[in-house]
This record gives sequence, C-alpha cells and structure tokens, in this order.
Amino acid sequence: MAERIYTVTEIARDIKRVVEQFIAPVWVEGEVSNFTISRAGHIYFSLKDQTAVLNCTIWRSQSLSIPFQIVNGMRLLVFGNITTYAMQSQYQLNVQQVRAAGLGSLFLAFEALKKKLSAEGLFDAERKKPIPLYPTRIGLITSESGAALRDFLQISRRRNPSIAIYIYPALVQGAEAAATIIAGIKLFNRLRNVDFIVITRGGGSLEDLWAFNEEPLVRAVAQSAIPIVSAVGHEVDFTLCDFAADLRAPTPSAAAEMTIPERSHILNFIDQTCNKMAQNIRMRLSNFQKEIDNIARRLFLNRPLELLRQRIQRIDDLEAQIVKAINNQIQSAKIGLDNLQKTLVVLNPRAIMERGFAIVYHWPDKKIIKSISEVAVGEQVSVELKDGEFQAKTEIIQSHKN
Repeated sequence: MAERIYTVTEIARDIKRVVEQFIAPVWVEGEVSNFTISRAGHIYFSLKDQTAVLNCTIWRSQSLSIPFQIVNGMRLLVFGNITTYAMQSQYQLNVQQVRAAGLGSLFLAFEALKKKLSAEGLFDAERKKPIPLYPTRIGLITSESGAALRDFLQISRRRNPSIAIYIYPALVQGAEAAATIIAGIKLFNRLRNVDFIVITRGGGSLEDLWAFNEEPLVRAVAQSAIPIVSAVGHEVDFTLCDFAADLRAPTPSAAAEMTIPERSHILNFIDQTCNKMAQNIRMRLSNFQKEIDNIARRLFLNRPLELLRQRIQRIDDLEAQIVKAINNQIQSAKIGLDNLQKTLVVLNPRAIMERGFAIVYHWPDKKIIKSISEVAVGEQVSVELKDGEFQAKTEIIQSHKN
C-alpha cells in the first residue's frame, strides 16, 4: 500500500482546521511584550508568563475599541480565538476584547494614554475655554441615582435657585459608561442650550473611575465647543478627563461652589455697578456743565456777536472807500479826457483856419505842400480855407530867407 505524501500547505491547512475546530475562543492573561503597530493600524504583541509565550494580533477594526493605550510590561486579559499562521509555522491569538489585569496595568495604561494625548496638545492651557462667570443654564452629566447629583443640586439651589440645571442621565461606571457620557456631551453641543457642562460622579477605585480615562471620552471632552467642568471622584482622584476639561473641580460639591455664583453676591455686584455707573454719570454731567460754563464765559468775554458787527462795519467802511476811490479815479479820468479834448481842439489844424490860415495841396493828389521846394512855377495847387477850397496856379515862388 503506497504512502500518502502531503504538501506543506496541506499540512498547514489541516493543522489550522484542527486548532480552530477543537479550541474554542478563550480568555488569556499575560504580560505584554514586543508591542508594535503596523502602518495599516494592526497591533502585534506577545503575552508571556514564566514558561511560555503566545503571539497576539489585534486587527485595526478591533483596535479602535480598546479603551486605553497598551504598553510593554502591562498585564492584560484578552479574549479571542486561536488560529495558525502558516508562513511562520506558529499559532496565535486573534484578539477581540482587551481588559487591563490589575492596578499596575491600569496605571501603565493611564500613564501611556496621558503621555500620548499630552503630546497631541489635548491638555494644553491654550486650549482651555473660560467658564462663564454668571451662567443661567448648566448641563449636568451624571448618574441620576448618585450622590454627586444630590450634592450638586443642593448647593445649586442654596447658592442661586434661578439657574436652570439640565440633567443628562448617564452611566458613570462600567464598559458602557464612556459611551453614554459622550452621548450627553454631543447632545448639549448640538442643542447649545447651556452655558457650560459639568461631568461628575463620586469617588471610587481606579477601576471604578476608568471610564473617565478612556480615549474616546477624553477626546470628546477636549473637542467640545461648550466649556466643560470635570468633577470626578474625590480630591486625590485624577482622571484624564480632568486634564482635558476646561476646569477641574476636586469634588461634585466643589464644582457647584466654583461655578455657581451666589445670588446675594450677584445682587450686591449689580447694586455696586449701578452706584458706580450713577456716580460716573453724575461726574461726567458735572464735567460737561463746567465745560459749558467755561464756553459761555469765553463767549461773553470775547463777544463774538459784537466782533461780528465790527467786522461788518469794517466791510461797509472798506466798501465806501472803494466806491469813493473808484469815483475819484473816474473824475480824474474825465478831467484828463477834457484836457485832451481841449488840446486836440487847439492842435487841430482846421481850428487855425478860423484865424485866416489855409492849407495848400498838390493838385489833384491832395498832398500837403510844406515847403516852397515842393512846388514849381506854373503848377496847379488846391487851397483849403475854413469854409471851402479853391484851385490856383503858382506864378511867383519867393523864399523868406531872401
């Protein structure tokens, strides 16, 4: 009978089938080592104890639900199914759920996530939003059956009963707690019906308060557009929500004392403010009155109306002087014109004719004869007198020099 020969792949497939068929999903506890994250977001690490090592894989789709940061040296409780990895002839655990095992592991997870989120700037003071000093509406996220709610409401009613408190009932402990608190934050941010949000619960162990250290909740607190006050546990208790919140209160009662102003203080502040405003108004009115009095005094001393009248009179005087000067110029011009006319009359050669003088012209071009050298004997000339002219012919030419 011939022996069957298997391929390597066939052996690997059979081993995988046997392992997955006969080993049910299990919880495994161990210490983390060789922790790495691939570029795709898948997580690889080993769980070890004193004598053995188990390789573990958390696919990216599962890693997003882990509520804390895994680091080497942490003790974990993981749940998943055993399978094989044929490429390296090894078996491994495909992890579906993760829990921290013991206080030491929780503390390591706390410190690891705190370091990660701090490096991202989620705890920076520059990101903190101011808590309104005089709120009218406060959103409270807490357990509706917890002492924190009773303490907060009691102090709120004592300090200022006019402030409205909107309560969002949430789980504050357990696996589902973080999700319900996140839902409350999102609801208040969507409605925008409160001035700020208070997240609170009473004290407890690190395990009891762990929901307030889960990364999704811490990020929701940091990203809230509405200011958030974190009042979780007692004075010695610190959670990552405390670091991400805009204000940390050591207790639920302290949160109410710190954020709710006493009604009597508000009324006193209003009275003081009104008195200061009235005093400032009176002072300003007094200053305005003094300024008006000073202006009136200067107006009286300077007598602007009288000055205006003097300026108008001065203008009238100047106008009269200008008119007088123009008339003088016109009169002088008339006198000068008369003198010129008289001179023209005197100098007019035709005026001389009245005294018997005559003007002699060449004939017929009417050119005036000024000298005997311009006329010849026998030449015909024209002689103009005051009342007419006549023609003549020269017969004798005689010079006065002779």
